Amino acid sequence: MQNRYFGDVGDFGKYGLLRILSGLEEEPQLRLGVVWYLFPDETHNADGKHLGYLRKPRDYRDCDEQLFRLLHSLIFDKNGQLIESARQIKNAETPGVLPEGTRFYNEPLTFPVRMRFQERKWLRDHWYSAAQAATIDAKLVFLDPDNGIECSKSRTSKKGPKYVFWDEMAGFVHRGQSVVVYHHLGRKGSHAQQVECLAGQIGKRFPGFDISALIFRRGNGRAYFVIASPQHKGLLLQRLSKISSGPWSRHFS
Repeated sequence: MQNRYFGDVGDFGKYGLLRILSGLEEEPQLRLGVVWYLFPDETHNADGKHLGYLRKPRDYRDCDEQLFRLLHSLIFDKNGQLIESARQIKNAETPGVLPEGTRFYNEPLTFPVRMRFQERKWLRDHWYSAAQAATIDAKLVFLDPDNGIECSKSRTSKKGPKYVFWDEMAGFVHRGQSVVVYHHLGRKGSHAQQVECLAGQIGKRFPGFDISALIFRRGNGRAYFVIASPQHKGLLLQRLSKISSGPWSRHFS
């Protein structure tokens, strides 16, 4: 996650998904924990510019009118001008965006230039331990790395903080929490093929947990993997079905 993405169409889909899965407007609610994997803003591309949806209420507002209106009020002033300073992940913690009582962990994850390997390892381990502590009483934990699930990068490389690693996912799964993981889809194979491959890997690593996957089709290719613990399986599957049968089905597959 980067601050410059706040409020874009991907965020609208992300928060909408989390609001449904956690049970914002229904019982039982699953206390949500959010680990942002906050990475410094980059400038080499135009990512995060997908704000046009906020000017197209007919296409999006009926998915979640409360969320749509709130994000619009946070991003644009009364004259309809973009508030650049509002592009901060801290605004995702504004009351009403996500359920009351959500546990947030928003410490940046990055390595200073010339930091030694052992120092990088300690920093990442310390960051992760703090993330676990911040979300210990959550039932549903969302992991939001900038790029997604680990690939060829090492956890201590310059780009390592842009990924969530398997053992980090396992730390939440194995203490009985259901987990939602963000993954940015690439260009090697179709989106469906990439999702199928990753879902298979997740299933092998976490036997006994139900694995669901969604692709958000607006903006850049985004996938969300839902790892449902046995005690939450039925509830989460029921809530996922609302996405596939309601207004959100225009944007998720």
